[in-house]
Amino acid sequence: MDADYHYLARQLDERGLLYIHLVDHSSMGAPEVPSSTKAMFRKEFKGALILSGGYDVARAESDLAEGKCDLIAVGRLFLANPDLVTRWKSGAALNAPDMNTFYLTGPKGYTDYPSLSQ
Repeated sequence: MDADYHYLARQLDERGLLYIHLVDHSSMGAPEVPSSTKAMFRKEFKGALILSGGYDVARAESDLAEGKCDLIAVGRLFLANPDLVTRWKSGAALNAPDMNTFYLTGPKGYTDYPSLSQ
């Protein structure tokens, strides 16, 4: 399997893709994407590398500072915290995402989480 991913990373780089977004859903119970696989993509792919999956501010800052990626994507935390950057900068408590409201129609779970100013 490692050889397959190595080949894929090289081929995607040769084709000039602008970025690769590697998603690690191990924080939600899926198998972990090995750190060696992430590091290999970082080495072989010259475009921007985006990592996501279960990040908190400390881990995001660490992975960015260590050069493991160019960007960190956050989904659930951003949905639940419309002011996530402000909360991370200030150390404020985070709203917990309500997974029961994800992928429903209407505003519930998308626009009804309180911000710090509310």
